Amino acid sequence: MRKANLALSGALFLVMTMIAVALLVSACEPDPPPPEPECDDDLDCPADKLCQAGRCVTRAPKEAPPECYSNADCPDNKICVAGKCVIECQTDSDCPNGKSCINNRCVDGGCKVPTVYFDFDQYYLTSESQSTLRASAGCLKGVKKTIIIEGHCDERGTAEYNLSLGQKRAQAVRDFLVDLGIDPTSVKIISYGEERPAEYGSTEAAWAKNRRAEGKME
Repeated sequence: MRKANLALSGALFLVMTMIAVALLVSACEPDPPPPEPECDDDLDCPADKLCQAGRCVTRAPKEAPPECYSNADCPDNKICVAGKCVIECQTDSDCPNGKSCINNRCVDGGCKVPTVYFDFDQYYLTSESQSTLRASAGCLKGVKKTIIIEGHCDERGTAEYNLSLGQKRAQAVRDFLVDLGIDPTSVKIISYGEERPAEYGSTEAAWAKNRRAEGKME
């Protein structure tokens, strides 16, 4: 019995010794050397990669520059939204209340043909009338309706003379709009002579308001 115990004790001692030796050996093994750096700077890497922490890594794709920064960078019928030039509207329903869609832009108060005035017994456009029409031309170019130019006169002169003068006044406005780039097939004229005064009365103020050409769309 004593010999069996001694044999068991010897076996246990041997096992413990081997474990201790194994632990000692593993603890003494040196750490593996760090890997050699793949690069020192970007020049050591392919063109599509850059050097980060000694390794060549793929470059992040470059973002394309924005197409625009403001509406001024876009064509006339587009606006700048999130760096892109986009169409502002296609119909009036795309615009806020009180605005109309003209040439793909939302325009305040819609687009109207302005009324212009003439000197006594004249049908040429004054510089003020030309400026008024020129300011509306861009808006009118996008209108897909027929523009009617009406010529009017004050009460002085015969009915026949005033009908002829009103026709010439309406024609002068039409010709000017066409010269500004408005489709000639979309502009028609008519003369009412003295028949439809804007203001009744035989005063200089009333006559000045009646010597006019005004437009409407249908």
